Amino acid sequence: MIRFASRRRPRPITSSRLNLGCGEHRHPDWTNVDLAPAGDDVISCDLRQPLPFPSESFTAAYAAHVLEHLAPIEARRLLGEMRRLLASGGIVRIVVPDLEGIVRAYLTSLEQAAASPTPDRRWQHRWMTVELLDQLVRGRSGGAMRRWWSCEPVPCREFIESRLGQEAARGIAALAAHRELHAEPLMPPGEILLAEPPSPREVARFEARGERHRWMYDRISLADLLVEAGFTDVRQTDAVTSRIPDFAAARLDADESGRPRKPDSLYLEGVKT
Repeated sequence: MIRFASRRRPRPITSSRLNLGCGEHRHPDWTNVDLAPAGDDVISCDLRQPLPFPSESFTAAYAAHVLEHLAPIEARRLLGEMRRLLASGGIVRIVVPDLEGIVRAYLTSLEQAAASPTPDRRWQHRWMTVELLDQLVRGRSGGAMRRWWSCEPVPCREFIESRLGQEAARGIAALAAHRELHAEPLMPPGEILLAEPPSPREVARFEARGERHRWMYDRISLADLLVEAGFTDVRQTDAVTSRIPDFAAARLDADESGRPRKPDSLYLEGVKT
């Protein structure tokens, strides 16, 4: 894990727009940063540390599905760093899983399964329990979601893909290809939640990856966090609408047809004044 101290020499800036925790969703017109770079055009940086750029260097700062992987105090510090890096009038855009949406979907699935306990509705309720909890409690990569997606057929696959979009579709396809290549046995659906707990050593290795969610946000708590970090005019938006000029053209949150990359997301923006 690479960490940057505050005295480290500032990195060269390739664009006035900053994309933090980019993963594979980088863009040549943005300065892309990630802990584990997916290409030479990505700057390696631990987002829990001071960011290696001069103050007021950017007009926009964006982080999608990053804050939930940090403890709340770490998320607050990162937002403070993003504010430091923005010029006056700069826009911050934060995308996280929408806790409110997940909880509402869970309650709907619970009520439907209770009212009419068909197999489909019971599987949907079971999935929503996994979606709500698994990424917070898992101790090995992929957790219960990976086990679920390793079934054939995948229980309530259409429902899952409606919830998680392209991420789920690609993940399920990749696991099927991996299973076929390595002749792995299918996961019996009844055993999805019956994995043996990982050892302390496995958990320690897993924790270092930063995969697990450490907090969840809704439109109120995320807005509060942005305001506490010093941003003003905080607004909820969607996958294609932004105060960052031409944001939709970069296709960071949606594809060319405007479909959200992660439909379960919450989008908020604020301004540095």
